[in-house]
Amino acid sequence: MQASGEGSERPRLLGAAALSASFLLLLAGSAPAQNINQSNLFVGYSYIADNLFSGQHANLNGWDISAEKKYLPFFGLVGDVSGLYGSKDLPGSTTCASAGCLVHSSISQYTFDVGIRGSYATNTVRPFAEAMFGEAHTTEYGSGLSNTNNGFDALLGAGMDCRLTRMLGCRVDVDYIVTGSFVVRHNSIRASTGLVFRF
Repeated sequence: MQASGEGSERPRLLGAAALSASFLLLLAGSAPAQNINQSNLFVGYSYIADNLFSGQHANLNGWDISAEKKYLPFFGLVGDVSGLYGSKDLPGSTTCASAGCLVHSSISQYTFDVGIRGSYATNTVRPFAEAMFGEAHTTEYGSGLSNTNNGFDALLGAGMDCRLTRMLGCRVDVDYIVTGSFVVRHNSIRASTGLVFRF
């Protein structure tokens, strides 16, 4: 009896998934035909494979918000703010009896950038490339450990917006970020995805 119930549940789940996909396609196709190359606000999830100033590597998760104001058909001015958080066992100092001990530490990184974004849009998709510059604030904090670094950052990236409705879309974006100074620099990769609100 149990095997029969599982067999009847599977077609029901597949049917629900097919109905949901059809509904999303209907929403995407029901909007009036116009390209999606407009001023926009992006809000989404962000992940970074971060190289820290302590010499360690950490995977951080958080949020990313960017706003783009279109001034020319293929170019817009962009402002971007992100906050990323995680933890890592880092080399300690005052609390360690031995030179090789590690301290469980919390890590946060905030970036504040402005720049330009170039894009080309059709009715349904908009690939883009961007270049931004600003500041990164990174903190590594644990028992007997406190490292803070404020430095210049530069961001080069590319991504794509996909149309969901006339005013709403989704975005996938990958950025190469350089943080630090002319003397000490660290390279990281950030990926973001979320919703785009056009206006």
